[in-house]
Amino acid sequence: MFRYILTSVFLLVALAGATSQEELYYQALKAEEAEDIPRALSLFKAAVETPGPYTEEIQEIIDDYQEALSTSSWEFHTSGDASFVALHYKRNTATKNEFGSEVTSSINASAEYETQNWSHAIELNASGDWFTDKDDMPSLDTSKWEASFGIEYELAGRTFALDAGTNLNISEANDLTPEFYLWLEKYLIQLDRHKFGTSLWGYYNTNGPLQAAAYISWHRYAPYGWRSSVFAGARFEADSISMRYWLKWIGPSFNPTFSYRFRTGISLDAKASLFYGLIIDSPDQDYNNVEKFSASWGCKFSWKPNIFGVFIGMDQFYRAYIVPKRKKNREFTDTKRIIFSQLKAGVSWDI
Repeated sequence: MFRYILTSVFLLVALAGATSQEELYYQALKAEEAEDIPRALSLFKAAVETPGPYTEEIQEIIDDYQEALSTSSWEFHTSGDASFVALHYKRNTATKNEFGSEVTSSINASAEYETQNWSHAIELNASGDWFTDKDDMPSLDTSKWEASFGIEYELAGRTFALDAGTNLNISEANDLTPEFYLWLEKYLIQLDRHKFGTSLWGYYNTNGPLQAAAYISWHRYAPYGWRSSVFAGARFEADSISMRYWLKWIGPSFNPTFSYRFRTGISLDAKASLFYGLIIDSPDQDYNNVEKFSASWGCKFSWKPNIFGVFIGMDQFYRAYIVPKRKKNREFTDTKRIIFSQLKAGVSWDI
């Protein structure tokens, strides 16, 4: 009974000039009348993420839908992309810039299952890189080709999220190299479109590196317009300067991402990752007080009007070791500062 009263109120307000939440609800009702249940549920979810006076009532409708669909809530998706990437590498002691290129591709297949309170997803993925002019970038010491095969599990609820997976990497020069990753996040506060929480993250490659971090997080969700996520906290890294030594670092880390999505299928995305590490474990005194700064940033323009889309973007990675003037170590003579850039363009699809 309440739902029919709420429906009548929305219809009257919509005719008089509705708010965004009311308009989305009215569109969901039209989709429901046309028996387009997936679109109706999508619009109900968009309405509940839009500030308005009826958020709780719309959430009840969504819960009713999800409970009714719980016996047949399996969904299957497949997606992928292919791109051409122009590469640039610069080292502080290099006599000239190095340029190269590669062709990349990836394909993913996922199975998703939803209950009233939880969403489960299992994804299989495969990707490959083919360096078209490897000999022009000797400093990278890359293989002619690389490939990766992985499996990932995702669990999402209203206040908790988990992402765990493993990849098997293989290249022209190396045998299978496993890597593992884990992400946990707990949402503590939810205010309209905003969520605040804490998270833990870990990554391990059997050939190195090892990384772990603890963050506080903020997310802003919206079906269209601005979306953002910001993570700030402490990060631990263990990596090798050479084949002989491993160094361990700890320090502050800051990772923001921003995007703006238009109703036309156009998206603008930007991201960054900053880490400043102080050494906490070294093989001898030559490495004491050596500090590490690493940063990456990128931006992307994409347009996806239907299941197919196109994109163009740029990513850049910078790393510097800050060596005290009184300590000159030959391990840092060739790698004190590097900058690595990628300019990519390609096509994507999602079914």
